[in-house]
Order: sequence, then structure tokens, then C-alpha cells
Amino acid sequence: MKIVIVGAGMVGYSLAKNFCGLDHNIAVIERDKALCEEIESKLDVSVVEGKGSSPAALAEAGIGSADLVIAVTPSDETNLLVCNFAMQNGVKKRIARVKSNVYTTHAENISLEKMGVTTVIEPEREVMKHILQYVELPDVLETANFQSDSIYLRGHRVTEDMLIAHKTLSEIRELAENAPILFVVIVRDGKSLSPTGTQELLPGDEIVAIMPKESFKTYRSLINRKASKMKKIVVSGDSLTAIHLAEALQPMCEQVILADPDVEHGRMAAAMLNGIDVFHIDCTNSDMLEEINISQADCFIAAGKHQEDNIMSCLMAKAEGAGVVIALRDDIRYKRLFTSLGMDHIIYPEEVTLNAIIEKIQMGSISAHLRLKTAGIEILRIRARKDSRVSGKSLQELDKPFKKSIIIGCIIRENEVIIPQGDTVIEANDEVMVISSKKNIALVNKLF
Repeated sequence: MKIVIVGAGMVGYSLAKNFCGLDHNIAVIERDKALCEEIESKLDVSVVEGKGSSPAALAEAGIGSADLVIAVTPSDETNLLVCNFAMQNGVKKRIARVKSNVYTTHAENISLEKMGVTTVIEPEREVMKHILQYVELPDVLETANFQSDSIYLRGHRVTEDMLIAHKTLSEIRELAENAPILFVVIVRDGKSLSPTGTQELLPGDEIVAIMPKESFKTYRSLINRKASKMKKIVVSGDSLTAIHLAEALQPMCEQVILADPDVEHGRMAAAMLNGIDVFHIDCTNSDMLEEINISQADCFIAAGKHQEDNIMSCLMAKAEGAGVVIALRDDIRYKRLFTSLGMDHIIYPEEVTLNAIIEKIQMGSISAHLRLKTAGIEILRIRARKDSRVSGKSLQELDKPFKKSIIIGCIIRENEVIIPQGDTVIEANDEVMVISSKKNIALVNKLF
């Protein structure tokens, strides 16, 4: 497949790295000379130094023969223009990252489809979806939705109060009754265990489960985390994301407070929000946190423009007694350090955007993959070819080396989500979600 990626920031570079290992022909357009040199030295892709909106640069990258164009430059306008050029050159799939809602939410008279975009990725919307998943299950370790939110992945640390504690997976399957839930990852003391029916879950185990959306209520019951409104959530920040987030959280909480360090921005927020208290407060100041009784907050979310303040305010809120703390941060460095300092969740908008783009791409054999935090596990989405070694076989008929190396998490067949069992047969053109360690990806490719 011929793929043209325009923009080589964190998202563009990561996309190129993701695809070049999957036997695709990749071209990257980037105006920054240093970035171009770095990509050429590290990745087996063709690099064009130039503006993404330049017809000459696009032609040099081979847009005329491309199957897919992904525009992820810092400029929304450039990304839209790239997709328009791609449409005029006959490219079938055209993805644009659009940060501003000027072209989406508040653009009734604008059709992005007519402008050439087949798929629009809105980072703010994706980040908010991710945060809401954390608020829904505050102690969740892993969270992701797939296939237009029809498939849920959730990870937890097993605690004594959960129904699944001290139960084998076979016993848990009986407790779940007719709700299909598949436990695909079990980590105990840093080591991955095989999720067989006889495997018992113990307190302290880290587990990851995949389920159709309809089974989520049963999953919550199994982990003893029933749906309930939080009493108090504090959102901190001087950004539009903070305002929109406070508004989105209102139905999930009895009281939402927006703490805005910027006076003018706070006034604008107060005018936009109904039923939400807006305070002019710097949440890196412990005295000011006391003014809003931060110790009574079930959740504190830092979504300001300054990423260092987001981290610091979360640490301060945690020290003052807040429940779950969540911070937005652009720089992906020091991730492990912040977690060890007591941060519950750090959300990296560019990482979320990257995963959203990957999830939208459904072309080729191994089309996309997502790396979990737990034990370096990868989730790959693969289309089973007619001539592959798995097509027409049940899971129990797969060769032993493959069965030991991978787990089939779910099968998507004509929009139907199937949680597989031993006698489930993989058919040609099935979309299969495979759980594997990074070292076994080549093996997975051979199998499918």
C-alpha cells in the first residue's frame, strides 16, 4: 500500500514508524530539515523536504499513486488543503487532523467531506472521550474503545472486594452468564500468565478484558464497580478543553467546579457554562486548593495550557486529599517518573490522536496496532486473508506454537462482534483482534 504522511511531528513520525514495519510504501513530507534528516536516518521511508500544501512536494511524494493520505501538520488549514489535493488526485482514503472546532462543531455550512476529507480526527474530542472513560471507572489501568465504541477494552488491578478475586476464569465465565467477556492479559509480579480456564485470579493481579459494549454492565458487576455519580469533580485549566470537559462531566457528577488561573478566560468560561461554579484559582497553590475544599473532590483533572502546571497541580491536589488525579501533558518523556510520583493518569493528546488515526485505518493485512501499558503487550487488528493459515480453522485447531504465542481477543464479521471460544472458526475477511507480545508480531503476520 502507498501511504503519504504530511507532517512529521510526534504523530506523523509514529505513524511512519508503525506502517514501515508492515510492508507498506511510505512517503513523509516535512518542512523542518532536522526532522527530515532524523527520519531518513531511523526509518526506511522516502522523505520529501517541503511544505505540505505544496503541489510540487505532494507530487514528489507520489500522491498520484497513493492509497492513503494522512495530514497531521500543526495547521488545520494545511491539513484540509492536503486532503483536497489528494481528492483531486484520486486518493480514496484521506485523513485530516483538525484541532479547532471552527471547521467541525461550529461549521454548519461547511462540509469537510466536500473539501476532500474522508475521515476527520479531532484531538480534543478524542481526549475528552478518554478522560470520560477514566471518570467512569476511576481505578481503571487500561481503557480503549474500538470499532466505533462497539468493543470495550478495560484493565484493572484485582482487589479483594471484586467478585473475580480467587476465582478461575472458568468460574468467572459462569458468573458472567450470557455476557461474553474475554480476559486476554493476566500479569502477576511482573510476569504474564496464560489466561486459561483453570487460571485463578488473585488480588494484585493486573488483568485486561475485551468485551462487546453490551457486556460492560456485567463487567462492572464482576469487578464490583457499579455505575454511580461522583459527588465532586474539579477541572483546572485556562483552555477551551477545560471548559468543554467541565460541561461534558456535568451529567456524571453532582458538582463540577472549574478552577481557572486566568481572570479573563474565567469570565468567558462563566458565561459559557450553566450550573458550574467557576473560580479564579491557581491550583498549584495549596491555600487556594483549600478554598474549594479539594480534599472532598472525587476527581481532579488538570487541562490547562501549561503542561508543567498540569502535573504540579495534580500532585498538589493529590497531596491535599483529592481522589483520582488526571493530567493532560504534551511531552511524552518522563512518563514512568510521573506515575511513580502518585499520578493516577496522564493523558497525552498526541498519543491519543495517534491511536485514533490507527483505529480508523482498515486497509491491508495487519492494518493497525495499539500498545498497552501492561507488560508491553500489543493489540493488532488483522484481516484474515483467504489463503492464510487461520482461515477456515477453529481456534483449537491452530498450531501449538501459535496458540502459545497469541490470543484472539475478538472477531468482527460484517459488523458483528464475536468473543471467540475454542470452537469459533475464523473465516476469510474476518477482522481479528490479536493480543501478542512485540517479539511475536512477525509470527502473527506469518499466521494471517
